[in-house]
Amino acid sequence: MRIFTSAVGLALVLTMGSARSRDLKPAQACTRLSDDASRLACYDAALGYSKSPAVQSSGTDKTAPPAKFGDNGLLHPDAKADLPKSMTVQVRQVTSLAYGLYRLTLDNGQVWRTTQADSALEFKADDMVTISRRVLGGYEVSFAGRNASVNATRIK
Repeated sequence: MRIFTSAVGLALVLTMGSARSRDLKPAQACTRLSDDASRLACYDAALGYSKSPAVQSSGTDKTAPPAKFGDNGLLHPDAKADLPKSMTVQVRQVTSLAYGLYRLTLDNGQVWRTTQADSALEFKADDMVTISRRVLGGYEVSFAGRNASVNATRIK
């Protein structure tokens, strides 16, 4: 009886193993794809992965990199590291805050707040400004083509 049980167990293991290897052949073909998105889609299709209806209806993140600029993952949790180092945009609206600080609403819809005051920088509507990432983190805003800048934080 032991030999019979062992033989059935061995047959079952071999059958499952060969079925498993047949299931992986389509996935093995995905390794030849160089594009990350295509390779992931290939693996998903080969292994039968399907997204939940909520994820499928939302689609992929259609927010362009400039729209995520300055986010640091707080406004868009999936912000990517391949963002530009700076952007030059036009100021749509300026709100003066206490202590010489400003709230800048840009023409791309972003809202930034200066966190440092400088009497040499007086922002007005329709100004062209450049917002740049600092080397050790954070952002600075300056008039386009000028060197004087102040620290800034994106709030929307």
